[in-house]
Amino acid sequence: MKLALFSPYGRLHKEGGLLYLVANYLARNGADVAAMRCDGAVPACGRDRNGSALRTPFQCARCGNEQQALAVWSGARSRDVSADTAAEDIVKTAQWLRAVPTHDLPRVEFRAVNLWSVCRAEFGSRWEDVDVTRLSTAQEVDLRALFSSYVRVCVASERFFELFKPTLSFTTSSNDPLTCGFIAQAKASGVSTVVFSYEPDDEVVVVYSPDGQRRYQTSLILEGVASMRPDPRTWGPEVTSVVHEVLTFLGYAPDRVL
Repeated sequence: MKLALFSPYGRLHKEGGLLYLVANYLARNGADVAAMRCDGAVPACGRDRNGSALRTPFQCARCGNEQQALAVWSGARSRDVSADTAAEDIVKTAQWLRAVPTHDLPRVEFRAVNLWSVCRAEFGSRWEDVDVTRLSTAQEVDLRALFSSYVRVCVASERFFELFKPTLSFTTSSNDPLTCGFIAQAKASGVSTVVFSYEPDDEVVVVYSPDGQRRYQTSLILEGVASMRPDPRTWGPEVTSVVHEVLTFLGYAPDRVL
């Protein structure tokens, strides 16, 4: 098995603990695991706030370090988004989006995907009044940045998949332009994707099957998973049981997952 991981916000997303826990188990049982790490090579992300606070190099470094620590703990090797983002990609994307008139922003597409549809949830969480047909100057700048982030992750993911050739991928909640870009490119590359999502109302982590039709949920939330011992043989029975349940849900016998 070759498993690709994408959890671009480090410890920010509570579902990341279970994602890395299962990845660790697979790596320790012989799977080849690689993580695509966001190292700040996108103009906007879920850590921004209302377009009024720019991320600093320190903030990006801290987030990148969190991702790296989790990858190392799980036995995954990392590859940065910037490694698969050429300067030419950045220039072309900026020129293309700059040429899109304001009134056409709700309809602009990239690789047959409507960009507003994949950025709507994140944009709505950043601004109280969202009317895509009547954007303020700050909102328009922010929306174009989110569009650009989605496109860059799509392009970086495409090269990541070409290089690593995974058979399966794990990612965190898909309500974010970065993870939406990863999932879209995984689909285009023929890579099945398992989505881990935290549901705050029920305080559970939900794992969605690659077809999105089935779901497994657990109340096991591990926000400090990297502080655990990485050897699965040292985990408590309740933790190991959940890992086995996730693998069984995904169609893998825990005792012979590979």
